[in-house]
Amino acid sequence: MQNSTNHHIAIFGSTSYIGTHLIAKLYNAGYKITLFTRTTRKFEFLNDECYFLERTSPDICIAEQRLEVRGFDDIVTTLQGVDAVYYLVHSLYVKGDYDFSLKDNRLAGLVGKACTKAGVKQIIYLGGLGVETEGYPLSMHLRSRQQTAEFLCKEHDGVTEFRAGVIIGAGNSSFEIIRSLATKLPLVPKALGKEGLCQTIAVEDLVAYLTHALLNEKYYDQIVEIGSNEVLTYSAIVQTYADIVVDKKLHVAPLPLFNKIFTPYVLSKIISRMSGMRAILVERLLEGMNSAAIIGNHPVSKVDPHCPVKPKPFTEALRIAGQRCEELTYLSVWSTPYEESVLNPEKKKQFLRFTSELKEGMLFEAYSATFPAEKIEDVFYRVKDIGGTTGYYSPRWLWQVRGFIDVLLGGRGLRDTKRAPKFIRVGDRIDFWVVTFYKNKPGNKVLRLKAEMLTPGNAWLQFILQPVQEEEGKARLTLTAYFEPNGIGGYLYWYSLYFIHKYIFKTMVENILLASYQIPAAANVSS
Repeated sequence: MQNSTNHHIAIFGSTSYIGTHLIAKLYNAGYKITLFTRTTRKFEFLNDECYFLERTSPDICIAEQRLEVRGFDDIVTTLQGVDAVYYLVHSLYVKGDYDFSLKDNRLAGLVGKACTKAGVKQIIYLGGLGVETEGYPLSMHLRSRQQTAEFLCKEHDGVTEFRAGVIIGAGNSSFEIIRSLATKLPLVPKALGKEGLCQTIAVEDLVAYLTHALLNEKYYDQIVEIGSNEVLTYSAIVQTYADIVVDKKLHVAPLPLFNKIFTPYVLSKIISRMSGMRAILVERLLEGMNSAAIIGNHPVSKVDPHCPVKPKPFTEALRIAGQRCEELTYLSVWSTPYEESVLNPEKKKQFLRFTSELKEGMLFEAYSATFPAEKIEDVFYRVKDIGGTTGYYSPRWLWQVRGFIDVLLGGRGLRDTKRAPKFIRVGDRIDFWVVTFYKNKPGNKVLRLKAEMLTPGNAWLQFILQPVQEEEGKARLTLTAYFEPNGIGGYLYWYSLYFIHKYIFKTMVENILLASYQIPAAANVSS
């Protein structure tokens, strides 16, 4: 990494899994950073509490900017004074075999042209490994990743294209698929014929490569293929995870008709249920399972023979990622795209503020209790620890039944998914909820969750902790469940659960306070 003094870096795709890692790496190294995003809400944690930022100087600029032709001049203006750009945008969720590729190419051309006009010296793009060779066709997804780089290069002459395979890192989408398969499958099905190949890379090593190349002229106008030395099949990757992390032996079972019956489309539906990820994302990733995602004619050693980054062996990367999954202490998680996210204001009402107008037309049930004000941090820690193995401070079986019903209706069900409480932020998943609002100030602590379960309406669960103005030395925890019914079915749904809701929410408030007295948050801060 070059000397950071006076260098200004911009990131497109800054809310992505790798984008979050880069923010931490660059900010802690002293760079000024501009983050392009379509919603600033995911970055509220930067000004609130952020455990991975080691400095407090305000060197981060957040630009709420759509990548559109009509916004070209605004993009150029924002890029003024920027030395280098990281381009991490990828349209995996766009439906249609060619639509996502066309969109990626169009956006890449737009950003490349804007960077040239603004005088940006370098664009660092993260694409995918893929070598087309006999018996290993290049998938549409991998081909598109490489075409995106070509469109960047058409508009800018300082592009560095990194090509990487499956990223081994807790919270990454590909890794979550591996983890789900290794944990839940009784065996690994294997089709007849050639199986796809891959060279993986640990997330820490990938970020190290990306930052080492920053403003490093050796890397200008270069393709750089990176990965660990091992060439693996995808079934071997799943087997190794099961062996090392889960301590489970998964045998491979040849299935002659596997390819005909279990197409990427069918498999994506199954794996989506197992992992909780969108089926279209899984399908895009699975399309490359017969390809050779390996290093070809552009190894990093050609560009930089003395590169200091030495990628970890696959098994070491697995152990590190597995441990972080177990401890819930990982920096970044895969994110639902803006188009499908509950954070997209163009979708259904998001209940952004606490105004009475937004409450009109909503059904809600609220419970509150007071407690000593000096316990407010302990109580809020318990609130943030909701879900996962902790549960919901109420009978677990009731939530399991609700999760089972959701699965029967075609939803994802109640999934054991969350990070450690201190890492929580807007956009995170907690089982079948998404964090849509989070604030942790001394006199105002809020956690708001929006349900992703299938319901005839929109549902939120909100926790507020505030001092009690009329009682000195006291604070109040208020839990409110909000429901915006969709037609008569929504009203029937809400009132059919009326007494269950009353019992659950009252029990939750009582047990959250009880847990905060029994085990103070200070005993868990290091987790």
